[in-house]
Amino acid sequence: MKTIIKPLAHAALILGSLYSALVQAAPPAPEDLHTIRLKTTDAMTSFYMYNGLEADIKYANRIDLNLENVYAALVRVQNSAESEEEQALATTLTEAWNEFNRLMTDNRRDIVSRGYPDIRLVDEMGDACLKVDEAAAEYLSSNTTPSDKKEQTAQLIRDLSFQMANITAQYTARGTSNLGQVFVGYHKNTPSEMADRFDTLLSNLDNQVSERDQRTVRSIRSKWGFLRRSIENYNENSVPFLVLNYNDSIISSLTGLGEHYE
Repeated sequence: MKTIIKPLAHAALILGSLYSALVQAAPPAPEDLHTIRLKTTDAMTSFYMYNGLEADIKYANRIDLNLENVYAALVRVQNSAESEEEQALATTLTEAWNEFNRLMTDNRRDIVSRGYPDIRLVDEMGDACLKVDEAAAEYLSSNTTPSDKKEQTAQLIRDLSFQMANITAQYTARGTSNLGQVFVGYHKNTPSEMADRFDTLLSNLDNQVSERDQRTVRSIRSKWGFLRRSIENYNENSVPFLVLNYNDSIISSLTGLGEHYE
């Protein structure tokens, strides 16, 4: 099995969070694979903010926490891989993660040492992020087939969380640097197309959740309304800080909602 390269931690609290994550009972593989996709994407978002705000420690800590969460989830995925197919998928995922982690370290070092990253390496990091996402998604699709409405709802909620994170990554890349168009080259869809996808998934969620959870969905839809307008009016008024705050709130609400269906 491929060795996982541990991310470099820049804050002491990260070590404690990793230890806690490793000693707790392992959650289901679908949730671990979702964590890998979600937190790797959020690490990209945090990097864009970190670069745009001249190495702000707040976003350095956010990157570290995301990377440690991915590392802990990947350890559990590796440990749970039993068949040759699962081990091969876990190896592919680990290799993609190691490359992303290496590039993140190099790009952050460049920002600290000279004040800006190498555009080529940032572009490569975007490609590596996409490979992590694709490897985790392939593992998920080969390992899990939702068999009832409850599991289908849980998967739909995870898809919404990831789509939200993906939209925010592209938005913050464009909003924190005049080189944002280069940084987001790995995205296959425009922000508007990604927003349309989120709209569709959110409408599907209306028909999936129980009556008790309708209020939560309405709250998510209200927050999403602000983000949708921000995406549509990007050229007139870029607000990456607000978008990131709403992103965090929506994903937090979706995470809480998902606990009712796992």
